[in-house]
Amino acid sequence: MARYKFRVKPYAHQREGVVFALRQFEQGLGAALLFEPRTGKTKTTVDTMCAAHIKYGVRRVLVVAPNRVLGTWVAEIAANTPLTVQTIVWDAKARKKPIPRHDDTYDIQVLITNYETFGTPGRRLPSGRRSTANGRFKHRQVIRRWIGDETSMIVCDESHRLKNPGASSANMIVGMRAMFDFHMILTGTPITKAKRAADIFMQWKLINPSRFSAWGATYEEFRQHTGVWQSVDGIDLWRRPRKRGMRDLKRGIHQDGMVVYRSDCFDLPDRLPDRIIPVKLKAPAAKAYDDMARDFVAQLESGELAEGAISIVVTMRLSQITGGWVGIKEPHPTDPDRMVSRPVKVGTEKLVALKALLVDTTLETDDKVVICARYRHELDAIEKLCDALGIARWSIRGGMKRQATDEALKAFKDHTDGPAAMVVQPAAGGVGVDMSTSAHMIWYSIASSFVDWRQMSDRTALSPVGVQHTYLLVPGTVDEVVYESLQRDGDVTSEILRRPRSLLRHSR
Repeated sequence: MARYKFRVKPYAHQREGVVFALRQFEQGLGAALLFEPRTGKTKTTVDTMCAAHIKYGVRRVLVVAPNRVLGTWVAEIAANTPLTVQTIVWDAKARKKPIPRHDDTYDIQVLITNYETFGTPGRRLPSGRRSTANGRFKHRQVIRRWIGDETSMIVCDESHRLKNPGASSANMIVGMRAMFDFHMILTGTPITKAKRAADIFMQWKLINPSRFSAWGATYEEFRQHTGVWQSVDGIDLWRRPRKRGMRDLKRGIHQDGMVVYRSDCFDLPDRLPDRIIPVKLKAPAAKAYDDMARDFVAQLESGELAEGAISIVVTMRLSQITGGWVGIKEPHPTDPDRMVSRPVKVGTEKLVALKALLVDTTLETDDKVVICARYRHELDAIEKLCDALGIARWSIRGGMKRQATDEALKAFKDHTDGPAAMVVQPAAGGVGVDMSTSAHMIWYSIASSFVDWRQMSDRTALSPVGVQHTYLLVPGTVDEVVYESLQRDGDVTSEILRRPRSLLRHSR
């Protein structure tokens, strides 16, 4: 590392990550940067590929990432590379044209694309088979020609996207392994639950397929080594982890992966203890909540609705009510035979609490804030509240194009004139984006998915000052059930099925 000069001073764990990856490369192995979200694995990777250019002559780098973070990669490369790098975003529009030739004035050419590039099937032929002249097969050939005889590297960001061995994109990307000289995977959540230990299988086939070969060559053998499964009516149900298998798995992961927890990064700014603001429901929101919770619990205890899918739906409906809305069914305006759901406002308790919080914090200090909410009508209401308070605001939600997301993030980052808010739907804005110009995150409604919640929680983690998370929770409701379950890395659905009465407001 003596010859490599960082353009931006790294944190200690980032420097160690570069050294670790280069050490893996020396042994002919790939590297896994298993950094908790927002501990800077993207910058670490940019420095690694630049150091690999100096040490090994890497000239081609393919970055495969979720579509929403392609712009983040462009920004991180521009901000951190000390070399001259030609960066190309190879999205659906760009794939219609040839990849620009590598200008020799550049040290490295980086091609950034999404997972869908290798999942899109070719055109269906009259025989019923898929054409290899377009779709993912064509894209693979284009990549092969693009690499040519140059030394190359592949990087898979959020590599848990490779977890499904039956997915066409996962098989295509892993199948391209031999085309590249160096291999890296990046993720903060390589395994989300003990029963998903086999999610590692495809990720490790990309960086080091021989690491777990002693267990067997197939996904099924890997799965059986790490867990005890029982077949019930033809469906495999997970029962418990195998101690030996999990021990072997942990050992193997640490051989090829560098694991970084935010709590171990002593030079990162502290995260302050969560602040809970209790919000008391009034009628009619309280009545709407009680009616739905009581009916669900009664049906569940009678055995009529003992299904996880029902629990997910009821959890969502109860969460909507605590946020001030309830869905009602009504005929479609142009098709009376079709019923549609329409949100109806039943309360403003959380909006009132949010307004008071914004006035006391964001407006008073001219600071930036990130506000998280799960549902579209909540996002709309929060945006209107920000407008009424004179707070500049931007939004990231489902259905937005990548360019619009990139523009919103840049505008939020560059804003310096007065208070500002980024209003985010966690499932849409929780992966790979940087909101570290804010040190305050407010949860209007909590994501019930542990992965969405964990990823979103760390979008502000690299703020230079201590980060504050504030939760607006209605006491004794689904809000507290979800919050407490997520703090224990729990499964919200299983928790509710196990303790359905915890949803009743007067039972807690």
